[in-house]
Amino acid sequence: MAAILRVDSEIGDLQAVLLHRPGPELNNLIPRYLDDLLFDEIPWLDKAREEHEEFAKALQAAGAKVYYVEDLVLDIMENEALTKNLISEHLKFTRLFDPEIRKWVEHYLLSLSKEEIIGKLMAGLHKKEIQKFKSHQTLSDLTTDSYPFYLDPLPSMYFTRDHGSMVAGGLQVSSMYNFARRRETIFLRFIQRYHPLFQNTALWFEEEIPTGIEGGDVLIINPSTLVIGLSERTTEEAIEFVAQKYLLEEVVQQIVVIEIPARRAYMHLDTVFTQVDYDQFVMYPGIKEEVCVYWLERGLNGKVNAKNCDSLNEALSKALGVKSVNIIYSGGGDPITAAREQWGDSTNTLAVKPGVVVCYDRNQVTNKQLRENGITVLEIPGSELVRGRGGPRCMSMPLNRARVF
Repeated sequence: MAAILRVDSEIGDLQAVLLHRPGPELNNLIPRYLDDLLFDEIPWLDKAREEHEEFAKALQAAGAKVYYVEDLVLDIMENEALTKNLISEHLKFTRLFDPEIRKWVEHYLLSLSKEEIIGKLMAGLHKKEIQKFKSHQTLSDLTTDSYPFYLDPLPSMYFTRDHGSMVAGGLQVSSMYNFARRRETIFLRFIQRYHPLFQNTALWFEEEIPTGIEGGDVLIINPSTLVIGLSERTTEEAIEFVAQKYLLEEVVQQIVVIEIPARRAYMHLDTVFTQVDYDQFVMYPGIKEEVCVYWLERGLNGKVNAKNCDSLNEALSKALGVKSVNIIYSGGGDPITAAREQWGDSTNTLAVKPGVVVCYDRNQVTNKQLRENGITVLEIPGSELVRGRGGPRCMSMPLNRARVF
């Protein structure tokens, strides 16, 4: 019998989670194209894999079943027609304009094992791998030093949180803001459509959501409240689109929109703000004066009504039905320490139980601050993983949590 997947909170006992092991895609990062591929640095793959394994072990020790994107995709690739379809979907996002080259790329990929196909789709396809099949020399054969790939690498694949979000009992597949990440969600769409794990899990939106909304901006803080970040990578249009469905169909009762500065350093809401317990949150203090908060709810005549909130604390307290929430400021509130540790994703925590969170061990001051507020901190190494600008929450897509509200 297929699992029933459901997420109604940020803090319920984590029972199932989707990860991706960092792979050769990280070795295909090129300094000249770091900005295009949304990286600031180049992680050391072997060490990143070791750290990621420690992360997975921490989740398993906390009681979570860990699934990997690449394993689930491999399961469904026993069907050759699906394999061809998967390749075809990826080739829509290539630099290939010559139909003959596209044909040879497809031919080459189909000649590989299923594992190798998945590897190439994620790691990228070098132009030199196709040259031997071509009947004529093209300009791209002569420009491999400029850009060597027909199929771009996907170095951000290990940030599975961004690919989608379980909202109650349905799956919201993200609409990625940057071209460099558009192909990442193809894997999740195929898994949802064809893998038995998702047999009882429908899509909230069959069509693609307007660009863009990413999972790092989507938090469900209790069964009646969705929090969405209006950020560098999530737009007003996308928020209004999903709000129309969720509010009018009463999937949730209200949506709290938190607008943060649209900067690379704060690409998603969860890079500066996450929930750690029933009424406790951790936040980067460097943005507290720049945040704007809005309240969306069902209005009259099939409309969504929006209004301003006086403060973040007011909105969260109202949504949670408490007098006040406790916002724990990272870095002990010290601006220099907080800024340094925010660069190390100190606020990108992943709750595995109420009041129990996974954090990078490098953020010593913030972790100490969390513990002083009664939060249990499970530390994992992150010297290489953090180079991709993401922490434990970014690297995990919860599929199932126990209900706690």
